[in-house]
Amino acid sequence: MALAAAAAVVLGVICTSSLEDEADKEISIVVPKASPTTEASPLPTTEASPLPTTEASPLPSIEASPLSFPTAEPTTPPVLEAVIHGFQFPIAGACLPDSDDLMPNAPREYRLGTHEGIDFYNGHNCVPIERGAPVLAAKTGVVIRVDHGYQDITPEEMDAILARTFEQGYTDPEGLDRLRGRQVWLDHGNGIVTRYAHLLDVEQGIEVGMVVEVGQVVGHVGNSGTPEGVSDPNLENHLHFEIRVGDGYLGEGLSTAQTRHLCERAFSP
Repeated sequence: MALAAAAAVVLGVICTSSLEDEADKEISIVVPKASPTTEASPLPTTEASPLPTTEASPLPSIEASPLSFPTAEPTTPPVLEAVIHGFQFPIAGACLPDSDDLMPNAPREYRLGTHEGIDFYNGHNCVPIERGAPVLAAKTGVVIRVDHGYQDITPEEMDAILARTFEQGYTDPEGLDRLRGRQVWLDHGNGIVTRYAHLLDVEQGIEVGMVVEVGQVVGHVGNSGTPEGVSDPNLENHLHFEIRVGDGYLGEGLSTAQTRHLCERAFSP
């Protein structure tokens, strides 16, 4: 009996020791679950990997490309594109002159000024244009001026106009009007007026206030008002034709190319 009791005690100690060992084993298994690497493993690439290309690669073409700014010149005003069209040439079969010297904005050194219209000369506008050729209304309009009683400029008056011009440094409105010679003006509404200048004569029956239809004869090609015309009727015969827009003229302030484009537009449907 004593031996059995001693054996039981020894067995109990052994079992207890085994259980304590097993418990130690379980604890050693649990500890690794709280691995420090879960707190000490940052992702350096998320904080230390900037993308320099997003800051250091601007698009120079956006700033430097000339396509972003097509021209440094003023563009043709859209209102003119919309309103100034449907005119016919005031000389039958004619076209715009082949020289920009005959277009608006060309310099006119003899009077220290700028050309404000389109000149139709023989040999420059697609058809022969002789003295006495019919001048036609470019568009239906109301006559607001007709120079039936025009008096030719004398040599003395011409000298006085040009002397005053050079003294002032510019051609004053009164002098410029005389230099246009015999004229007819037509009002087409919306501030648009056409002027037909340097006329040899005015068509009979044309009077202020009457409606003139497009293509109707308003006068004939001459050289009234020109310095050459004062001394020789055979020189400088041509039609000076203006499209007035408000207080200015068609093409005023624009480049040569823009002015020609606008004039082409004027004579398109």
